[in-house]
Amino acid sequence: MVEVINDYINYLIARGLSKLTIKTYRSDLDQLIDFLKTQIGYFSFQSVSHTTLRFFVRWLNQNKLSNRSICRKISTMKEFFKYCLKNDHIQQNPTKKLVYPKFSTKLPMVFSIQEMFDLIDLPDISNKYGIRDKAILEVLYSTGMRISEITNIVFADLDLDSQKIKVTGKGNKDRIVPLGRMAVKAITKYLKIRKKFIVEENEFIFVSKFGTQFSPNSLREVLNKYIKKIARTDGYSVHSIRHSFATHMLENGAHLSTVQKILGHENPTTTQIYTQLSIVYQREAIRKYHPINHSERDQFKLAFFN
Repeated sequence: MVEVINDYINYLIARGLSKLTIKTYRSDLDQLIDFLKTQIGYFSFQSVSHTTLRFFVRWLNQNKLSNRSICRKISTMKEFFKYCLKNDHIQQNPTKKLVYPKFSTKLPMVFSIQEMFDLIDLPDISNKYGIRDKAILEVLYSTGMRISEITNIVFADLDLDSQKIKVTGKGNKDRIVPLGRMAVKAITKYLKIRKKFIVEENEFIFVSKFGTQFSPNSLREVLNKYIKKIARTDGYSVHSIRHSFATHMLENGAHLSTVQKILGHENPTTTQIYTQLSIVYQREAIRKYHPINHSERDQFKLAFFN
């Protein structure tokens, strides 16, 4: 079983999946092997049936694993056993009728449009760091990029004349994303002073204070100092900018499939969560701004009827 999993992991590496995703798949499958050996006494995937995997899911539940985590493990197993069937390691796919448990979806944290404008205006553009940070924030909000994607942007990816940028996303899949006018303006200003960062020339657009490529964590650290000044509560992060981009696009009439393409989501259901967010914020806007909810209306009624 270990050999089959090793082959599968090599297959995932060849597909270009991220190290974190592969690590998660490995952990889930190692836990499955441990269960099959110690709880069931199986030493081959050939013996695994639908009932076996239902026992595994029940065992996970008894060990107080959340339904969200169980769903992820089921997803891992479905992909793995599809691979096993395709490569003749099994004759039937035991996950075919395996059902996901229900769990409540926690809506992501989103900045308001005004908060995003305030966030982008926070960097001090009287120095090179502020100019760079403002450009990064403009690009993140203009494109909805993941932080790992923006750290990998190189000069060859950028086309300021056509106002677009090539983004390499999950699974090394490329997509072309439009750049907004303000993002183009901020990048242009940054590129004029970029040489002030360079210790050793490299191809990456956005560089650290040492002139080297940012790691996602080091860039998060830089941007979090701005986010903490704007965030209303705990729970906001750099990824909240991506959530805000998608929500604001849908609130202003963008089609779901368009937002899906820009974000690089393979599955439309991943993008659909932002339609829920859009409705939440539209409802809040109605509560806040519609005359029917204003205290002035209540005062008018009192004056009129008394």
